[in-house]
Amino acid sequence: MTTDTTMSAADAVFEAEQAVGRARWVVEELKETIGSALRVLNDAELDSAKAKLSGRGSFYLEAAGEHLGRLRTRCNEMPDLTHDLFVHLNRASQSVTDARALLDPADTSDPVIASEVAQLKPHLAVVGEMVTLAKPVAQLAAQHVETAHQASQDVTAMGLLEPVSLERSIATAGKELGRADEDVRLLGNVVDHAAASARESAGIASEITDNARRRMSEQARDPIPSPTLPGPRTPGR
Repeated sequence: MTTDTTMSAADAVFEAEQAVGRARWVVEELKETIGSALRVLNDAELDSAKAKLSGRGSFYLEAAGEHLGRLRTRCNEMPDLTHDLFVHLNRASQSVTDARALLDPADTSDPVIASEVAQLKPHLAVVGEMVTLAKPVAQLAAQHVETAHQASQDVTAMGLLEPVSLERSIATAGKELGRADEDVRLLGNVVDHAAASARESAGIASEITDNARRRMSEQARDPIPSPTLPGPRTPGR
């Protein structure tokens, strides 16, 4: 395993760590956005109920409509977040693949290199497994987010005059947002595991690059000895 290969493998590990870190940030953003949407939806559901029980039905229906407008705003943000999430997960997956492709053919006859590769491979494998597991969960969350988004779009100004239509839209959006919330919480646990393993992998990769640079420095300081030249002959008497 040459020094250049070592450095390239380490770079791929660092890229995987950065991508997983960005994915983790997006998951947190999704959690906050879905939580906010659920709170808005609860407000809409409460005002919808008040519209049936109060003599100020039109006032509460209008308030429910305003809440659903805010719900649409929250839901409009989520497809972009899920898109970004897949970009980061795919980048992490590719970086892990690149790193493993560089590490697999490594010459482990050198015990130092063998020890470094043996430490790094298991952590890198965990990152890859967690990212692979995260993708279908993220896909499921994206589907529920999209269904909730569509439900929020179904409520129009005319629809607010029909309590049944309003209640149906609220119920559909609430069910799908609840599912998306569960998916994203599970996704958060998976990505957290991936992030922890990625940090450990990056730490080992840092040690590998430090050792590689040290070996390069030592080789540069130790010139190859030149053949001994014969000394001048003593003139014969």
